[in-house]
Amino acid sequence: MKAVWTGLAIVIALLLHTALSQIAPHQARVLDPFLLILVYCGLTGGETHGMLAGVAAGWVQDVHFGGTVVGFSGLAKLLVGFGVGVAAARFLLAGPVPRLLVLVVATLVDALLISRLAAVFDVATEELAPRALLARAVANALVGLLLFEFVDRRLRGERRT
Repeated sequence: MKAVWTGLAIVIALLLHTALSQIAPHQARVLDPFLLILVYCGLTGGETHGMLAGVAAGWVQDVHFGGTVVGFSGLAKLLVGFGVGVAAARFLLAGPVPRLLVLVVATLVDALLISRLAAVFDVATEELAPRALLARAVANALVGLLLFEFVDRRLRGERRT
């Protein structure tokens, strides 16, 4: 059942990112809904679920929004999802402040991995300025916190009934 919900979340992220790209192309670069999905999956499902959600979300992102080489986002998000899952298994990351920090670090690590992978394979990518990277990290953290809280409340409500 987890796979179905994760797949549905990736489709929703694809629709959201596509709509943002059409409505406000500059704002679409700031928010990464695919990263939010893999972080939530890593926090709640462990490293395997975070890793699989990361590779699926990254491949979808690469195919629809990527550049000339497909796979950089998939590999970067796989590694980030695995790292978040391992951290969630070892540390208590259930509160809003730890989740906020995880989202910020995950955003920074994702951008760093993509830029380093592009450098290794000699592929030109757009480098984010430090200010733009900070804006992306803050946007992902705030939207992610609200989204995670909403999903957690919905899940708690379903378990009670």
